[in-house]
Amino acid sequence: MTGPLQDLRVLDCTLALAGPYASLILADLGADVIKIENPHNPDMRLIASEAVAKKSSDPDKSDAEDLGPYKGENGKFLITNRNKRGIAIDLKSDAGKEVFFRLLDTADILVQNFRPGVMERLGLGWEDLKKKSPGLIYCSITGFGEGSPYGKLGGLDLIAQGMSSLMTLTGLPDSNEPIKVGTPVTDMGAGMYGVIGILAALRARDRTGKGQHVEATLLDTPISWLTWRAAEYWESGDIPEPQASGTGTYRSFLCSDDRWVNIAATSQKLFTVACDVIKRPDLLEDERFAIIKSRGKNNKALTAEFQKEFLRRPSNEWIEEFQEVGVPVGPINTIADILDDDPHTKVREMVVQVDHPIIGKMKTLGVPVKLSETPGSVDRAAPTLGQHTGEILQELNYTEQEIQSMVDSKSVRVDN
Repeated sequence: MTGPLQDLRVLDCTLALAGPYASLILADLGADVIKIENPHNPDMRLIASEAVAKKSSDPDKSDAEDLGPYKGENGKFLITNRNKRGIAIDLKSDAGKEVFFRLLDTADILVQNFRPGVMERLGLGWEDLKKKSPGLIYCSITGFGEGSPYGKLGGLDLIAQGMSSLMTLTGLPDSNEPIKVGTPVTDMGAGMYGVIGILAALRARDRTGKGQHVEATLLDTPISWLTWRAAEYWESGDIPEPQASGTGTYRSFLCSDDRWVNIAATSQKLFTVACDVIKRPDLLEDERFAIIKSRGKNNKALTAEFQKEFLRRPSNEWIEEFQEVGVPVGPINTIADILDDDPHTKVREMVVQVDHPIIGKMKTLGVPVKLSETPGSVDRAAPTLGQHTGEILQELNYTEQEIQSMVDSKSVRVDN
């Protein structure tokens, strides 16, 4: 691996999304991330894809091609575990535990996102490991964190979105149904906060030589994102309503070709220019819309006036005209638009290909953080179960005979 973190080793004891996303960021930036999996119960790998489920119900279909483009591998696992090496060890066995502690001696960071108490029952909690490895950065990503009255509850993205009020701010103002954000933002946000904490702890370790426990939670994350909505609530005492696609002239508008366009005419200057583009100078004279404060109070009426005009022309014409005059504007893309056809995605290498030992060439998402001197990169696909077990055990100075003994006792799995 290359990248700014290439001298760091990370033990990845994670499942689902929040934890794997944190270690994925570290891996993309060059850290040697070793994903530790249970050889007998490999968590996310057991969540069958639609193609696998379909095949299992049809005995006449047995070829790998019938398993879909991922050939039976779980797509969600593949997308969050690229750039990692994989080792399959049974942490409940004495031999597996001994392998873990040898790995710990070589590690800088451990990331885990099991329910509170799981790692402690294995003897692998923070209080246990800091005694063995005082310089270890131990990152726990959980639903609620230490001290929370909800701490023993299971943390899931949907639950955190609801408890944080995020779901009351998303959706249509005239609907009673709470709406979740369409991708698991609290999982990924907690993973990102975990990485921020890890990097800060590494900087502190440079000064002190001591490791520390880093916590990030699914509920703290969206609470911290309330920002402007929190300010509005504390200022006015009014509970903010769902935001739909925005308010006033900072929102989406439907065009004559049934496509939507976003504009952001937020300042007085941009609003004046936008009124000129839609050929409605009269709106500038309307006291309801004359200044920013009055537009805020009458944002629904303003939206209705703009929406009438947008229906006169197709989206591409509006986008071109607003771009020409400097009003921020953009289309509402589908996932196919942005992943398959968008020139930004290609130029910025946000979709890349890697080689997988079963699938062959496959697409994955690129590295979003660009560094000029030590860039991150996507160098390998997600590991198969136990793909690098033998390789890593040899690095830890296990002999071939010792490795075979552990394989025979099912303490480890080696995928040849």
